[in-house]
Amino acid sequence: MAAKKIIVALGNPGNEYENTRHNVGFAVLDAFGEKYKILGKEEKKQSSWYGKEKIEIESKTYEIILAWPTTFMNHSGDAVVKLLNWFKIEPKNLIVVHDDVALNLGKVRINFNSGAGGHHGVESIIQMLGGEQEFTRLRIGVGPDPGGDIRADYVLKKFAKEEENLVKKVTELSISALETIVTKDVGEAMNKFNGIEVIV
Repeated sequence: MAAKKIIVALGNPGNEYENTRHNVGFAVLDAFGEKYKILGKEEKKQSSWYGKEKIEIESKTYEIILAWPTTFMNHSGDAVVKLLNWFKIEPKNLIVVHDDVALNLGKVRINFNSGAGGHHGVESIIQMLGGEQEFTRLRIGVGPDPGGDIRADYVLKKFAKEEENLVKKVTELSISALETIVTKDVGEAMNKFNGIEVIV
């Protein structure tokens, strides 16, 4: 069996943040969990909801952990380090799913061993890993970036009605990207997905 992988979504806990741009990572992981019947339960010691299952993709079995931190976005690293230690997983088998305002809605980007790019949740993870960046990120576009002082409010807004179809298609694309990262490798996933732009 392939190495155990953990997929962590970044977002803010609480009903008021549901369906916001900043929580698109949670929404994608919810959909992935639904597809593969991985249910999360809250574990306070790990500051997360998480679920663990052996799943089958293309006739091969993979052990997958899905996790939704209960920390706020800027403290995501606290939960990630607890999870990695608890499950004895190296950062190279960590996949972080998060929003990215620098990418337009409809685009995803896969990165490995790259800087935070101004994303506070990713900054927290790198800091808590002692500067370690050798993990995979699935960045989900929520832009265009309005820039300046209004950016913080923009990412906490819910998606508009006319964006919902696009969000649904991006979620499906993101699930395919995660499947490729798990079953193949990051390089192959980058080649396959980093040039795609979904349109409705």
